[in-house]
Amino acid sequence: MKNTGGIIINKFEYILQNVSKPQQYIGCEYGLKRMETDAPENKNAVKVLLSFPDTYEIGMSNFAVKILFEIMESIDGVICDRAFLPEDDCAALMKKIDYPLHSLNYRIPAAEFDAIGVTLEYELNYSNVLHLLDLAGIALESKDRKETDPVVIAGGSACVNPEPMADFIDVFFIGDGEEAAAEICAVLKESKKSGLSRGERIKALSRLRGAYVPAYYEPVYGEPGVQAGIKKIQDGAPERIKVRTIKDLDSAFHPVKLIVPNFETVFNRGVVEIARGCKNACRFCQAGFIYRPYRERSVENIKSIIKKIFLNTGYTEFTLSSLSATDHGGLKEIINYTLGLNEAGEEFRGALFSVSLPSQRISTFSVELAGQLSKNKKSGLTFAPEAGSQRMRDVINKNVSEQDLYTTAEAAVASGYRLIKLYFMIGLPFETDEDLLEMARIISRVAAIAREKKTRGFSMNVTFSTFVPKPHTPFQWARQASREEVVRKQELIREQLKKYREICLKFTRYSVTELESAFARGSRKLCGALLDAYKDGCRFDAWDDRLKLENWRSAFEKNGMKLADYATREIKPGDYLPWSLVDTGIDAGFLEEEFESAEKERATPACDPGRCKRCGIC
Repeated sequence: MKNTGGIIINKFEYILQNVSKPQQYIGCEYGLKRMETDAPENKNAVKVLLSFPDTYEIGMSNFAVKILFEIMESIDGVICDRAFLPEDDCAALMKKIDYPLHSLNYRIPAAEFDAIGVTLEYELNYSNVLHLLDLAGIALESKDRKETDPVVIAGGSACVNPEPMADFIDVFFIGDGEEAAAEICAVLKESKKSGLSRGERIKALSRLRGAYVPAYYEPVYGEPGVQAGIKKIQDGAPERIKVRTIKDLDSAFHPVKLIVPNFETVFNRGVVEIARGCKNACRFCQAGFIYRPYRERSVENIKSIIKKIFLNTGYTEFTLSSLSATDHGGLKEIINYTLGLNEAGEEFRGALFSVSLPSQRISTFSVELAGQLSKNKKSGLTFAPEAGSQRMRDVINKNVSEQDLYTTAEAAVASGYRLIKLYFMIGLPFETDEDLLEMARIISRVAAIAREKKTRGFSMNVTFSTFVPKPHTPFQWARQASREEVVRKQELIREQLKKYREICLKFTRYSVTELESAFARGSRKLCGALLDAYKDGCRFDAWDDRLKLENWRSAFEKNGMKLADYATREIKPGDYLPWSLVDTGIDAGFLEEEFESAEKERATPACDPGRCKRCGIC
């Protein structure tokens, strides 16, 4: 780094020497394929930048980024790189010395890529997308972008309601992304070869299955400013956007050449997706509906993936990822295989393998499974009863019983576990105080089980989230409980459990869920509020110490809305839904029937993929 007369010669080196945790900006991690030094100068290659709208330590843990990067990096004629958001000290320095966002490995300015892919999986990352574009020097709104600007593409689970981000994204791809990734690259390569304009490239991408170009549609508003429909303003645009779904998970790409971070990340281990979708139709769970039908990877395929990941990365800790991992028919065989790998051959000798499950379904967790997992490092077991009373579990269609939880807790304690994590939800539709008191009672009963077994050092971490109504679920019409209601419910639970020293209670901040609720069911009108909030300093809203609620309230009011009212509004079945343009394959009538079943406290059986015809997917 040289600094001559106030002129910085190497800006990147200067940044690395003046920021905290510079390792996250260096790139070139173990596991990247050998990069040719002249690759960025290949003018015929299509350059695709995969970005995640958060910092490196969070973005590198994202499974979708791992999938897409390994697919695109392997395609001839494509230069694929990654970008994450810098932390505040780095972002401020970049602005100060006029150094735009660059890609992580090739150090190419983000604005020079042909396309930028953004992963959208959480509504509270929306302001970060604007931050990323701003740092790259790209116009925030699609309508203001120049001919030379990259095409901004978004994918991820939050895209099932694309409207709150419609002004900022050129093309959304909705649904499973493995096949779409290769198709997008093929279109971009052909478009570049043919010399198509930016608008023509977007039009070519719009012909792909699952593609949604917001500029081809215009919302129709009724009174008073409530969206009443949407109309096409571009010939050839589809009436509805069908969600892409890969039917056979064994045929889907799975990353095995994982990049090993050179900086501590929140989730640094081998990840194997053993199933996609969920059999259990919990009425609040968006993922359980938008990822239908339930699909399992075969045991032999999973074994092969685990072996390849170890040989490529050295990872010995594996997470078997799924919405409900214990539903997989071959789970016991997979766990036994992984834990026994150190005896499978010379290349595995000396390695100590371990397996974790992100969450265990109470009704399918067994004493045998507890015994298998207890051979691991005993970091704790996680269960999500969600509701305290059987009545409420029927309302939300959580098909587990109170006794299931107690049996599971006994099995965990008997297997040597000293930590149990429980997740509950408050503010659910049709919830009463009696349901909350039942919640406190069963939590205290689980603690009592450990005491009765004389379990030394036992503790429980109990997290209470606030219900957020999500699109494409039976509860999409329900209101979110108000701040006052939620605070009162939280205090009621605290009062019931304050005497238990071994129980640690954690409640999500209402401010976070209020903003999440507003954007989850938002219309295109929210784009104005988002833009104003970003200009007023809002970003990293998912971080507790960074959320500027007053700035958000001001932004909503500036655009003729109140944040609290928008988040807690109730929608009537039959009213227009801004996300109805997206076709998940589920019959709209089925969701209404499920909402009625919730009100009548009536449970629905679990899905039987390929045989049951209730929702319309199969």
